[in-house]
Amino acid sequence: MNATAQDDLSRLRAIAEQGRSVPLLGGWQLILWGGAMTLALLINWAVIERILPWPGYALSLSWFGIVLAAWAGSAMIGRRLAGEPGASSVGNRVEHAAWTTAGAVLLILALALLARALASGEPEAWQSFSMMPPVTFGAYAVALQASAVAGASTTARPYVLVALAFAAGTAFLIDDPLQHLVAAAGIALVSIPAGLGHLRAARRAN
Repeated sequence: MNATAQDDLSRLRAIAEQGRSVPLLGGWQLILWGGAMTLALLINWAVIERILPWPGYALSLSWFGIVLAAWAGSAMIGRRLAGEPGASSVGNRVEHAAWTTAGAVLLILALALLARALASGEPEAWQSFSMMPPVTFGAYAVALQASAVAGASTTARPYVLVALAFAAGTAFLIDDPLQHLVAAAGIALVSIPAGLGHLRAARRAN
Protein backbone atom coordinates (compact mmCIF):
# COMPACT_ATOMS: atom_id res chain seq x y z
CA MET A 1 0.00 0.00 0.00
CA ASN A 2 1.50 3.36 -1.05
CA ALA A 3 1.90 6.38 1.22
CA THR A 4 -1.03 8.24 -0.35
CA ALA A 5 -3.44 5.37 0.29
CA GLN A 6 -2.21 5.04 3.86
CA ASP A 7 -2.72 8.78 4.43
CA ASP A 8 -6.26 8.50 3.03
CA LEU A 9 -7.08 5.59 5.34
CA SER A 10 -5.65 7.44 8.34
CA ARG A 11 -7.72 10.50 7.47
CA LEU A 12 -10.91 8.44 7.09
CA ARG A 13 -10.21 6.66 10.38
CA ALA A 14 -9.78 9.99 12.17
CA ILE A 15 -13.01 11.34 10.70
CA ALA A 16 -14.86 8.20 11.73
CA GLU A 17 -13.55 8.37 15.28
CA GLN A 18 -14.48 12.05 15.53
CA GLY A 19 -17.97 11.22 14.33
CA ARG A 20 -18.30 8.45 16.93
CA SER A 21 -17.40 10.87 19.73
CA VAL A 22 -20.18 13.33 18.88
CA PRO A 23 -22.88 13.19 21.59
CA LEU A 24 -26.23 11.67 20.70
CA LEU A 25 -28.96 14.26 20.18
CA GLY A 26 -32.06 12.15 20.83
CA GLY A 27 -32.57 13.19 24.45
CA TRP A 28 -35.70 15.26 23.90
CA GLN A 29 -37.15 12.55 21.66
CA LEU A 30 -36.69 9.94 24.39
CA ILE A 31 -38.34 12.20 26.96
CA LEU A 32 -41.25 13.08 24.64
CA TRP A 33 -42.00 9.49 23.65
CA GLY A 34 -41.42 8.21 27.15
CA GLY A 35 -43.93 10.69 28.55
CA ALA A 36 -46.48 9.96 25.81
CA MET A 37 -46.32 6.19 26.20
CA THR A 38 -46.39 6.40 29.99
CA LEU A 39 -49.59 8.45 29.74
CA ALA A 40 -51.17 5.99 27.28
CA LEU A 41 -50.36 3.03 29.52
CA LEU A 42 -51.74 4.77 32.60
CA ILE A 43 -54.97 5.48 30.71
CA ASN A 44 -55.17 1.83 29.64
CA TRP A 45 -54.70 0.67 33.23
CA ALA A 46 -57.38 3.09 34.46
CA VAL A 47 -59.84 1.87 31.81
CA ILE A 48 -59.20 -1.81 32.52
CA GLU A 49 -59.55 -1.26 36.26
CA ARG A 50 -62.72 0.78 35.58
CA ILE A 51 -61.26 3.82 37.27
CA LEU A 52 -62.20 5.52 33.99
CA PRO A 53 -65.63 4.30 32.79
CA TRP A 54 -64.64 4.14 29.12
CA PRO A 55 -65.40 1.37 26.61
CA GLY A 56 -62.78 -1.19 25.52
CA TYR A 57 -61.97 0.53 22.25
CA ALA A 58 -60.69 3.49 24.28
CA LEU A 59 -57.51 1.42 24.71
CA SER A 60 -56.65 1.71 21.05
CA LEU A 61 -57.89 5.31 20.78
CA SER A 62 -55.64 6.35 23.65
CA TRP A 63 -52.65 4.74 21.95
CA PHE A 64 -53.30 6.25 18.53
CA GLY A 65 -54.37 9.70 19.78
CA ILE A 66 -51.37 10.13 22.07
CA VAL A 67 -48.96 8.61 19.56
CA LEU A 68 -50.14 10.95 16.79
CA ALA A 69 -49.66 13.96 19.08
CA ALA A 70 -46.21 12.69 20.02
CA TRP A 71 -45.36 12.12 16.37
CA ALA A 72 -46.18 15.76 15.59
CA GLY A 73 -44.00 16.92 18.48
CA SER A 74 -41.26 14.55 17.41
CA ALA A 75 -41.28 15.97 13.87
CA MET A 76 -40.82 19.49 15.26
CA ILE A 77 -37.92 18.36 17.44
CA GLY A 78 -36.38 16.50 14.50
CA ARG A 79 -36.45 19.60 12.30
CA ARG A 80 -34.76 21.64 15.03
CA LEU A 81 -32.08 19.01 15.66
CA ALA A 82 -31.31 18.66 11.94
CA GLY A 83 -29.32 21.91 12.13
CA GLU A 84 -27.39 21.00 15.27
CA PRO A 85 -23.63 20.29 15.04
CA GLY A 86 -23.04 16.56 14.86
CA ALA A 87 -26.52 15.74 13.55
CA SER A 88 -24.96 13.97 10.56
CA SER A 89 -22.52 11.90 12.64
CA VAL A 90 -22.63 8.12 12.42
CA GLY A 91 -24.03 7.80 15.93
CA ASN A 92 -26.87 10.25 15.38
CA ARG A 93 -27.78 8.80 12.00
CA VAL A 94 -27.89 5.30 13.47
CA GLU A 95 -29.89 6.53 16.46
CA HIS A 96 -32.45 8.16 14.17
CA ALA A 97 -32.71 5.06 11.99
CA ALA A 98 -32.99 2.70 14.97
CA TRP A 99 -35.78 4.64 16.67
CA THR A 100 -37.63 5.28 13.41
CA THR A 101 -37.62 1.56 12.65
CA ALA A 102 -38.63 0.65 16.20
CA GLY A 103 -41.53 3.11 15.99
CA ALA A 104 -42.62 1.69 12.64
CA VAL A 105 -42.62 -1.85 14.06
CA LEU A 106 -44.78 -0.80 17.00
CA LEU A 107 -47.17 1.17 14.78
CA ILE A 108 -47.63 -1.72 12.33
CA LEU A 109 -48.21 -4.16 15.18
CA ALA A 110 -50.75 -1.84 16.81
CA LEU A 111 -52.60 -1.40 13.50
CA ALA A 112 -52.66 -5.17 12.96
CA LEU A 113 -54.06 -5.76 16.44
CA LEU A 114 -56.65 -3.04 15.90
CA ALA A 115 -57.76 -4.61 12.61
CA ARG A 116 -57.97 -8.01 14.28
CA ALA A 117 -60.07 -6.69 17.13
CA LEU A 118 -62.44 -4.81 14.82
CA ALA A 119 -62.82 -7.83 12.53
CA SER A 120 -63.50 -10.14 15.47
CA GLY A 121 -66.11 -7.95 17.08
CA GLU A 122 -65.51 -9.76 20.38
CA PRO A 123 -64.66 -7.70 23.49
CA GLU A 124 -61.93 -10.20 24.37
CA ALA A 125 -60.12 -9.38 21.11
CA TRP A 126 -59.01 -6.06 22.57
CA GLN A 127 -56.96 -7.97 25.11
CA SER A 128 -54.49 -8.72 22.31
CA PHE A 129 -53.06 -5.28 22.96
CA SER A 130 -51.50 -6.74 26.11
CA MET A 131 -48.69 -8.03 23.92
CA MET A 132 -47.69 -4.44 23.07
CA PRO A 133 -45.75 -3.66 26.30
CA PRO A 134 -43.24 -6.54 26.10
CA VAL A 135 -42.69 -5.91 22.39
CA THR A 136 -42.25 -2.20 23.11
CA PHE A 137 -39.59 -2.86 25.73
CA GLY A 138 -37.82 -5.22 23.33
CA ALA A 139 -37.81 -2.51 20.65
CA TYR A 140 -36.50 -0.01 23.19
CA ALA A 141 -33.66 -2.33 24.19
CA VAL A 142 -32.57 -2.86 20.57
CA ALA A 143 -32.75 0.84 19.67
CA LEU A 144 -30.92 1.94 22.82
CA GLN A 145 -28.15 -0.61 22.30
CA ALA A 146 -27.71 0.22 18.60
CA SER A 147 -27.56 3.95 19.38
CA ALA A 148 -25.10 3.48 22.23
CA VAL A 149 -22.73 1.34 20.17
CA ALA A 150 -22.88 3.55 17.07
CA GLY A 151 -22.36 6.73 19.08
CA ALA A 152 -19.83 5.27 21.54
CA SER A 153 -22.16 6.52 24.27
CA THR A 154 -22.41 5.11 27.79
CA THR A 155 -25.39 7.20 28.93
CA ALA A 156 -28.11 4.84 27.68
CA ARG A 157 -26.43 1.44 28.04
CA PRO A 158 -27.62 0.73 31.62
CA TYR A 159 -31.20 1.25 30.46
CA VAL A 160 -30.88 -1.54 27.90
CA LEU A 161 -30.86 -4.01 30.78
CA VAL A 162 -33.75 -2.19 32.45
CA ALA A 163 -35.76 -2.43 29.22
CA LEU A 164 -35.05 -6.15 28.93
CA ALA A 165 -36.11 -6.70 32.54
CA PHE A 166 -39.40 -4.93 31.91
CA ALA A 167 -39.89 -6.88 28.66
CA ALA A 168 -39.76 -10.07 30.71
CA GLY A 169 -41.91 -8.65 33.51
CA THR A 170 -44.66 -7.36 31.25
CA ALA A 171 -44.67 -10.61 29.26
CA PHE A 172 -45.20 -12.49 32.54
CA LEU A 173 -48.13 -10.16 33.32
CA ILE A 174 -49.96 -10.55 29.99
CA ASP A 175 -53.75 -10.47 30.59
CA ASP A 176 -53.16 -9.09 34.08
CA PRO A 177 -54.38 -5.46 34.55
CA LEU A 178 -51.24 -4.80 36.58
CA GLN A 179 -49.23 -5.14 33.36
CA HIS A 180 -50.17 -1.64 32.22
CA LEU A 181 -49.16 -0.04 35.50
CA VAL A 182 -45.83 -1.89 35.50
CA ALA A 183 -45.27 -0.97 31.85
CA ALA A 184 -45.98 2.71 32.56
CA ALA A 185 -43.39 2.68 35.33
CA GLY A 186 -40.92 0.86 33.08
CA ILE A 187 -41.26 3.27 30.16
CA ALA A 188 -40.76 6.22 32.49
CA LEU A 189 -37.71 4.59 34.10
CA VAL A 190 -36.15 3.70 30.75
CA SER A 191 -36.93 6.73 28.59
CA ILE A 192 -36.74 9.76 30.80
CA PRO A 193 -33.44 9.09 32.64
CA ALA A 194 -31.81 7.96 29.39
CA GLY A 195 -33.04 11.10 27.64
CA LEU A 196 -31.76 13.31 30.46
CA GLY A 197 -28.40 11.53 30.22
CA HIS A 198 -28.25 12.39 26.51
CA LEU A 199 -28.99 16.04 27.25
CA ARG A 200 -26.30 16.23 29.96
CA ALA A 201 -23.74 14.62 27.62
CA ALA A 202 -24.62 17.11 24.88
CA ARG A 203 -24.23 20.07 27.26
CA ARG A 204 -20.84 18.81 28.43
CA ALA A 205 -19.67 18.52 24.82
CA ASN A 206 -20.60 22.14 24.01
